[in-house]
Amino acid sequence: MEQILAACGSKQRRVAMFSATHTPRLAQWSRRHLRGLINITVGHRNAATNLVDQELLFCGNESGKLVAFRQLVQQGLKPPVLVFVQSKDRAKQLFKELIYDGINVDVIHADRTQLQRDNVVRSFRVGRIWVLICTELMGRGIDFRGVNLVINYDFPPSAIAYIHRIGRAGRAGQKGRAITFFTQDDVANLRSIASVMQQSGCAVPEYMLQLRQNPNKRKKLLTKAPRRDNISTRLEKRPDKRKLEAADEVMKADKTKPTDSIKNAKNNKNRRTQNLEQNKEKHDHKADSKNNKKRKKKNLVNKNNKKVVKT
Repeated sequence: MEQILAACGSKQRRVAMFSATHTPRLAQWSRRHLRGLINITVGHRNAATNLVDQELLFCGNESGKLVAFRQLVQQGLKPPVLVFVQSKDRAKQLFKELIYDGINVDVIHADRTQLQRDNVVRSFRVGRIWVLICTELMGRGIDFRGVNLVINYDFPPSAIAYIHRIGRAGRAGQKGRAITFFTQDDVANLRSIASVMQQSGCAVPEYMLQLRQNPNKRKKLLTKAPRRDNISTRLEKRPDKRKLEAADEVMKADKTKPTDSIKNAKNNKNRRTQNLEQNKEKHDHKADSKNNKKRKKKNLVNKNNKKVVKT
C-alpha cells in the first residue's frame, strides 16, 4: 500500500480507499499516511452484506464434507461457484475428486504459473468454468461479478477472512448464497462466524452464540491451519491424536547428540552380549545338572546290580 501511495505522485492527490473490513492495523496505517482522513461506514463495521444468504452445515468429519458437497451437486448448483479450502494441497485433492464426478471444475493455487492462473480466472469470468477451487489468495482483491454461491469447504481462520470470502457473492446489488462446512475441529472459531451471520440478519442457533471462546486456540488458528484428514473417497484411519502427542513429547525429551546415540548403541550392544552370555551359562548349568543326575542314577543302578550278583 505504501508503494502504491508513493507512486500516486502529487501531494495534492485525493485518495479513496474501500474495504469490506476495517482492522486496527488498517486504521493505524491510515492515520499515519493520510491527511484529513474521513471515515465513512456503510452498515455495521466488520459485518457481512445482508444480500448473501448464509448457512452453516455440520458435516461430522472430513469425509462428510465430500458427501455434503456431492449432495449439493445432485440438488443442482447454480454457477458460478467459488470453493475455498485452507491450503494448496487440499485444493489439489478436492480437484482430483471432483474432476471425475463430471463437474466443470478447475483449481487455482500458488503452484500454478501466473499464465495458468490468468487463464483460469478468465475462463471462470466468461463461464467456461462453473466451479473454481481456490485458497485464501482469491478471498481478497479479485473481483468476480455474478458469483451465485460461495462454499467454505474448510472453515475460515477468522471472522475477517469469512467476510472477505463470502463477499465474492452478493455484489452490485445481486443476491448470493454462502455455505460453510464445519466439523468438531472448528468449534473454536464457530462463535465468531455465528456472530457475523447474526449481525447481517441470518438465523443462527442460540447455542452457537453461547459457546465459550478460547483466545489462545483462536490465535493459533490464525497462524497455523488445523491438521485435517486428506480429501479422498478412500476411507483412511485417522491417527490417534493422543498417541501422536505422546510421540512428540518423547521426541522432544530424547534430543540426544550423535555421539550420545553412538554410545547408547554400543551400550545396548554390550548389554545384549552380556545377556546372551548369561543365558548360555544358565543353559550350561542346567545341562550339567541333568548330566550329574543321570550319572548318579547310573552309578546307583550299577551298585544294585553288583549286590544282586554277590548274593
